[in-house]
Parts: sequence; structure tokens; C-alpha cells
Amino acid sequence: MIRSFIAIELKDLETIEKLTLFSQRIKQNQPKIKLVEPENLHMTMKFLGNIPEALAPKIYRILQEDINEKLFQGKTFSYFLKGVGQFNKFSVLWTKLIGDIQFLQNIKDSIEDYLFDKLHIERDKRTKFKPHLTIARLKMGKINYKTFDTLKNLISENKNLEFGAFSIDQVKLKKSQLTPTGPIYSDLVY
Repeated sequence: MIRSFIAIELKDLETIEKLTLFSQRIKQNQPKIKLVEPENLHMTMKFLGNIPEALAPKIYRILQEDINEKLFQGKTFSYFLKGVGQFNKFSVLWTKLIGDIQFLQNIKDSIEDYLFDKLHIERDKRTKFKPHLTIARLKMGKINYKTFDTLKNLISENKNLEFGAFSIDQVKLKKSQLTPTGPIYSDLVY
């Protein structure tokens, strides 16, 4: 079995640097927060979970032929990352993607349709795509409550902070190997 997901990677170096600098400010406030490593910053299009190894090449082929070739057609689409927000009582901190969200919704819907029609992989229960990049995770048991109000203010004050460009030209099939120090992501290519 392979733990896997489909994602669009963040490759814009200036944007990664700005996100890293902001993440360090969060880390100063909440030392036990788990920051997403700069090389792991991505936007998840579909989490697949554990899949049989034999299924991975089939998924890869669908992504290449039906998504990357037909929908991206060799073009690069320009977006940018702006603002900081949180999900689930501050357990997930994220930045929002700004741009042609309908195009990304079409990509997401196409991935869901092709995987279901060709491989019988269940569609996600949530159909509306909310494009964001997770920048940090904070487990409830690890919150420093002495500085928690400062963290809330930091997020509130940076709702409109611009991080920079996010160029999108393909989706990738990724492997996620869980380790005690955090996940290690790698491309699955066949």
C-alpha cells in the first residue's frame, strides 16, 4: 500500500521565502507548532489515502493524459497567495489562493470524475473546492495558552498579507511517508 495524494506544488521561490519568514513568526509564538517544510508546500487536490501499489501507475496515467495534457495544455496559470486563516480551532493554519478559482474547481471535478469512472475511486464528499495551502498544524494538547491570544491576533492582523505568486502548470501524484519528525513527500512517476 502507498499513502498518496494529488497536489499542485508551490515552486515560486520568493513566495516560499515569504511564507517561511511568516511561519517562523508563528513558531516563536507557539514553539510546538508543526510548520510545513518549505519543500512540502502544496495545494492538495485530492487525498487518496492508502492505495494498492498496482493502482498508482493507473492514477498517474490519468493525471498525465486526462488532466495535465487536456486541461493544462502546456500552459502556466498565474495565481497568488494572500492572507492567513485557520480551520478547526487553530489546528490548521493556511494561506488562501487568489485567481481563477473556477479553473481549479474544473480540475478538481475532472480528477474526481476520471478516477471514479475509470478506477472506481470514490469521489470526495465535499464537492466545493476551497483552494488553500496549509502552512502549519497545531495539536490541541501542544498549544501554549499563555501566548495563544497573540497567535490569534497575528492571524487576524495578517488576513490580507500578500505572500506572492503561485504558478500552476500541472498536478502531481505524491507519496506521503509518515515519520516521527514529519511526512516525507515524493513524486510518484511511472
